[in-house]
Amino acid sequence: MRAAARAAATALVAAVVVTACGSDGDGGGGQADQEKEVQLRFAFWGSDTRVRNTEEIIEEFNQDYPHIQVEIEFNDWSGFWDQLNTQMAAGDAPDIFQMDAPYLREYGERGTLLDLSDVDLSHIPDEIVDSGTIDGEYYGLASGVNAVAIVANPRLFEEAGIPMPDDTTWTWDDWEQIAEQISTELDGVYGSSGPTEPQLFQVWLRQQGLFFNDDDGELGFTAEDLQEYFSWQDQLLADGVFPPAEVMVEQASSSQDQSLEATGQAAMAFSWTNLLGALTDAAGEELTLLRLPSPTGDMADAQQWYNTGMVSASAQTEHPEEVITFLDFFVNDERSALINMTDRGLSANTEIREVLMEEMDEANQEAAQFITDIEDELGPPEPVPATGFGNVAEILNRYQEEIFFDRMSPQEAAESAFTDLQDAIG
Repeated sequence: MRAAARAAATALVAAVVVTACGSDGDGGGGQADQEKEVQLRFAFWGSDTRVRNTEEIIEEFNQDYPHIQVEIEFNDWSGFWDQLNTQMAAGDAPDIFQMDAPYLREYGERGTLLDLSDVDLSHIPDEIVDSGTIDGEYYGLASGVNAVAIVANPRLFEEAGIPMPDDTTWTWDDWEQIAEQISTELDGVYGSSGPTEPQLFQVWLRQQGLFFNDDDGELGFTAEDLQEYFSWQDQLLADGVFPPAEVMVEQASSSQDQSLEATGQAAMAFSWTNLLGALTDAAGEELTLLRLPSPTGDMADAQQWYNTGMVSASAQTEHPEEVITFLDFFVNDERSALINMTDRGLSANTEIREVLMEEMDEANQEAAQFITDIEDELGPPEPVPATGFGNVAEILNRYQEEIFFDRMSPQEAAESAFTDLQDAIG
């Protein structure tokens, strides 16, 4: 889930049609063979790993439902939302599409989402169902649970002669010192990638006892808070913790597979736990997860939280029953879960998690175990993102770029950004 400035992204859309399996040829004409053939479109963002996983899931689905063909539409993060908005405006939205919590209220209140309450939710915890519910309508079906963490490259730590930190006690000062040392010791390697927004800002706010927005959808911080955050970012750049400004801007429009952490150019990066497997595949070497640093070294002050990965469906789909059938398979069938593993987060279906843990490869098992390990360290959940939250990453990235290239001071950027955020939210 890495935010990128939409204006810098180029939409690269690849459509892959997965054809339905044929009949078994026994002449019996089973019920599925007699069903009218329908075609669904499933749009999502992510890595090449996610594309392969989704294709395999559809193949398994067609073993049971050969009459339901599913076409996938794949894009990068920013290109996905641009494309989805264009399709919705043209009345041509995909039947099913990946959803992100910051956009759920915005799309739900437009009346564009299908109520997914008919999916079997009996093994998904109520609090996770609540995170996808708006005004009693279940719009964001939980495809997985993840958390913000730091992805680290042990090889780069070793080459720099720096031991891996104890992530149960480390502070932001420790993180900064380690990142500076690695940047100094290794040519062409950065101690940390740049900020990942809005997650890093949310982390910073939570550790100050604040939230981005309150339960009523109003901003939960001041322009002065934002100035303090921007000043911290500016200092991290000046100290060599972050890569040069031009590198961070280029990275903002890069795919996950071409990120600094995936290409061995950053020893640490802010990421979602569920991306560990895909990043490991892209890097071709071991990567590991670290807890977020805290201001004090006490993990209770790190204020970690669970995020719910979601899928939604169009209210205008011509095939709502088939949509429900596919999504029920997608989140509740063991075959689907064993293919997904943790790519979209640890399965929200508690009944099949144990089976998954037994079958996961090392990277996915680590991601799943990380989610379990931090359970007792979690802070309060994030309020449901306000309408317009989907614009936050672009606003923060835009003004950070102004700061990083010395075109605005942190104070100037914070004052302008706060006004833009007020206009965007609500």
